[in-house]
Amino acid sequence: MKKMNLVLLFLITSFIWIYVSNYVITHYIPSSFDYYVERGKEIFYIIVTGGIFYFFILNKEELNSTKEQEKRLSTLINSMVDFVNFKDGEGRWIQANDFGLKLFQLENVNYLGKKDSELAQYTEFYSDALKYCEVSDEETWENGTVTRCEEVVPLPDGTSKIFDTIKVPLFHEDGSREGLVIIGRDITTLRQTEERLSRTEKLSVVGELSASVAHEIRNPLTSLKGFVQLLQMEDDKHQDYYQIMLDELNRINHIVGELLLLAKPQHLKYTKMAIQKVLNDVISLLAVEATLYNVQIEVNFPKEDIIIECEPNQLKQLFINVIKNSIEASQNDSTITISLFRLEQDKISITVKDNGCGISKERLEKIGEPFYSSKEKGTGLGLTVSFKIVQSHNGTINFESEIGTGTLVNITLPMLQNSSPAKS
Repeated sequence: MKKMNLVLLFLITSFIWIYVSNYVITHYIPSSFDYYVERGKEIFYIIVTGGIFYFFILNKEELNSTKEQEKRLSTLINSMVDFVNFKDGEGRWIQANDFGLKLFQLENVNYLGKKDSELAQYTEFYSDALKYCEVSDEETWENGTVTRCEEVVPLPDGTSKIFDTIKVPLFHEDGSREGLVIIGRDITTLRQTEERLSRTEKLSVVGELSASVAHEIRNPLTSLKGFVQLLQMEDDKHQDYYQIMLDELNRINHIVGELLLLAKPQHLKYTKMAIQKVLNDVISLLAVEATLYNVQIEVNFPKEDIIIECEPNQLKQLFINVIKNSIEASQNDSTITISLFRLEQDKISITVKDNGCGISKERLEKIGEPFYSSKEKGTGLGLTVSFKIVQSHNGTINFESEIGTGTLVNITLPMLQNSSPAKS
């Protein structure tokens, strides 16, 4: 439409020029100068129209060059795995890459010229997050400098991503706001790797400590236990005290055993075993303890045996630790459900679900750390050992829990083992 208006304006101006110039020549120019004036008029018209056409052609080339640069920039930012967003001085969206639009579920939304609060209407899940962006942007404007922070963005599937977000405010020479550049880099994998390294380092320290401490404890422990048993046989009067002493010594011996398990180098010999048999053996072993807590154990296993490569004794220790924790956390007359599924890519999933007291968010973040336990007499080494066993089997273990609702433990293991264990 704009091009058509320019053409009409050019035609109208040309007709007016021809009519007015001919009128002036006819009425005001002497006839002896008509020839020269008409030639000059034509030359002038050619120069003016040529200049106009040159101006438009030059602008068109610059426009095409600008469009080409914009296309390259758009291709560049859309190929990035980071969230990139450009806003004007009022906080209205100018351009965002495909990653960012997909992240905030705005793929089919015309975002141009809209503020975050306006875009919040198009995505219910990220409505609050987008509204908060306006507050965060305003803080960046007020600070007047580049800001950097880590933001946790929840995902619809229940997981979340961690972004290292950088906001760069741009100002005009007079100090007024010109624009805002926002770049959010996904550092979820980096943070998970750092967490794994931190956990591995802690395990290494605990292992080195355990190797020296455990043996030093066990030698006098054996002597103490022998003397207590000897006194128990000779003194009938203080049998209750002797039994308490033996129970406590046995508990110390159990802790030392867990320390040695952490310290001992793991040279596993994988064998093929039906995972149902391993689980059934553990359930039979813990059936009496479940009865004492008035807890029922329900199983949901496939009829056909699932054969995996594993170290059966270690997996038994893993399942004993997990199921025993569920039994102790459960209330009277409750049920623990143990399920086994075969997943894609030759993996299996074992879930242990209870309706017990649950785990708080703060404790859930520290679960598996050495010497961290919510139990009165717990050492925290049981789940540390469990994490190490899962790691040595190239698997993963995850906990989902809410206070007063219960806990779900999900263990994923490969059916076939590689030569080197994965870190978890």
